[in-house]
Amino acid sequence: MDNLEKINELNNRLESDPTDFKTRRELAIEFMENGYNEEALKQLYYLLKRFPEDSRLHYNAGIVLENLKQFDKAIVSYQNALNINPDEPDFLYNLGYAYLQKGEFDKAIPFFKRVLQLENDDENSYFNLGYLYSKLNEHDLAIKCLNVALKLNPNDHLAHFYLAYELDKIGERKDCIEHYEKVLELSPDYSWAYFNLGSIYFEQGYLENAKDCLRKTLELNPKDDNAYIVLSKIYAKENDFSQALEILKTAIMNNPYNGEVNYTIAHVYKQTGDIEQYKYHLKEAMNNYETLSTELKQLQYELKSFE
Repeated sequence: MDNLEKINELNNRLESDPTDFKTRRELAIEFMENGYNEEALKQLYYLLKRFPEDSRLHYNAGIVLENLKQFDKAIVSYQNALNINPDEPDFLYNLGYAYLQKGEFDKAIPFFKRVLQLENDDENSYFNLGYLYSKLNEHDLAIKCLNVALKLNPNDHLAHFYLAYELDKIGERKDCIEHYEKVLELSPDYSWAYFNLGSIYFEQGYLENAKDCLRKTLELNPKDDNAYIVLSKIYAKENDFSQALEILKTAIMNNPYNGEVNYTIAHVYKQTGDIEQYKYHLKEAMNNYETLSTELKQLQYELKSFE
């Protein structure tokens, strides 16, 4: 019996007996597992009116609301579940994760810590704590948690990725590179690892290695503006301005409103002596200043010096 047949069978049973709560629960789960979130929520709310003290119903409603990106309502449902059963790790974990998705990192952390008090080998909680501490610039705590996550699951490519990212911040480049390489061993299509490796190689002066990584980044993600920018800088450094310009023109075709791309191509044109194109793209960069890493007043100063 396929999923749709199962749902139809359960619906038919409910039509015959709307008070068959066991069938209604089964139907809610079938809707959840097959992506029919609105239908699942309808069944769960119906059941909650009848069984308001059923913590698992509140929990499942939270999952569905999270799927619908209704995080505030999901948090209420998870909290209702915890009010009934305060030491259930699943409830604690999902509440923490809902706060994480909302960007309320300080609120998320205590729930993952509580999970680990109950289940000290929960790799996902260690990973999420590492991620959260990374976002809060708590580098030592992030590294500590990510290392524990990797001891529990050495093949977690995301844990390797964020650990590499944190190691880069504190200057541990050798270990950082090793973890990025491990990411690519485990997940060969993870374009961000190629980009970060390419950026590191560029900074270290290993230009051919950097090119290889950045080309692979763009093969996997042709819309990665930052990869175009760094790759163009490599060619400009090698005085291959025509290749640098071709790369940046492709980036502008993909996204003409990226201020950083326009600012980068402006400076390549300046190096070639094409001042008109330099000024044009400088103005375009200023028009899209929200995507610039350079302060707007710096661009204004540069433009004024050529007028």
